Amino acid sequence: MMKLRINPLVAEDLKSIKEYIAEDSEEMSVKTIQEIYVRIENIQQFPYMGADLSRRVSFQTDYKYVIYGNYVVLYRIEKDYVEIYRVVNRYQDITKIFSKK
Repeated sequence: MMKLRINPLVAEDLKSIKEYIAEDSEEMSVKTIQEIYVRIENIQQFPYMGADLSRRVSFQTDYKYVIYGNYVVLYRIEKDYVEIYRVVNRYQDITKIFSKK
């Protein structure tokens, strides 16, 4: 199993997701975050399971993605580890995230 690195922005992403969903249902907010963590664990175990992001955006990138419900986990495979880069709403313009890099 590869090592896992998580970008500090992911904590902010998850907090925002949880707060947004909790406005309607605290129980669903907790469940959603738990399911996103399951996806992250799956990525760590099977890093090549995600789709290539470059097929979905208009620029070349080595990032991959996995979708859970309305959320997308963006990540990159390095030699010795997998880096979880962001967790965003699937309807968000992902290109704006990369333009802020």
